[in-house]
Amino acid sequence: MDVPRNIWRRTLRPLSDFGFGRRSVWEGGVGLFLVSGTVLLALSLAWLRGFQLRSKFRKYLAVFEFSQACGICTGTPVRIRGVTVGNVIRVNPSLKSIEAVVEVEDEKTVIPQNALVEVNQSGLLMETLIDITPRDPIPTPTVGPLDPECVREGLIMCDRQKMKGHQGVSLDELVGIVTRLGREMEGIGITNSYLLAERVSSVIEEARPLLTKIQAMAEDVQPLLAEVRDSGLLKEVESLTRSLTQASEDLRRVHSSVMTPENSEMIQKSVYSLIFTLKNIENISSDVLGFTGDEVTRRNLKSLIKSLSRLL
Repeated sequence: MDVPRNIWRRTLRPLSDFGFGRRSVWEGGVGLFLVSGTVLLALSLAWLRGFQLRSKFRKYLAVFEFSQACGICTGTPVRIRGVTVGNVIRVNPSLKSIEAVVEVEDEKTVIPQNALVEVNQSGLLMETLIDITPRDPIPTPTVGPLDPECVREGLIMCDRQKMKGHQGVSLDELVGIVTRLGREMEGIGITNSYLLAERVSSVIEEARPLLTKIQAMAEDVQPLLAEVRDSGLLKEVESLTRSLTQASEDLRRVHSSVMTPENSEMIQKSVYSLIFTLKNIENISSDVLGFTGDEVTRRNLKSLIKSLSRLL
């Protein structure tokens, strides 16, 4: 215990020669501690600020094009499968469409090129949301949206790239449909609408006995169907159908084996020969008819045939 005390006294002895006492040393140590703590705090704040700046610089932008705004404005949340990943920072309207510029908070949150982008209005207050739904196949990119090779890979949306969006659940569309229905009913007339409803109700009442009869017929037919199903009739019909199918296949094979190009050519030549023979027979018949046209010649031929018959 005496060694540290002696070292401390020997250290303070030169300082006491210059007017520094024990109290001055303690005050200087406290001041040095406060200064070093302030410097350390400033360095920590600077590091945190730089980290925030780096995080801010790692965001990226995406542009979604819609045919109508449907309530999209600055600050509209952007969600992927229900999780908010960014918001709209600017809306660029035009006569053809509107472009919603979206800021995604983290570059690790990627948007596939085949994703479905819809603008929906949900909740009790019909809050406008941009929903992104990834679809199969889910891509596995090797680079991020801020990488220069992102466009060449073509699997995800790159920084400031544009994608076509669609209209989903819209309160404006629902109001438009209800308005058109109201106008059509107004054109038809409320009284006519009530009359039409009454007629429909009366038709249903008149059709109720018919429906009851149909139900009774179905109950009567059900045992018959069960009997047919339990019997071998269906199997016999199935076997008959299978036999007919096999017979048609056999006929098709016979046709394909008989009606070959060689057989077709031979049949064609035979038909031509038959036509030529018939023409010759026709010519011979006309010559014989001209030869036997005389009455005397016919009698002589008959007598000759009879004589030959007796001789034989």
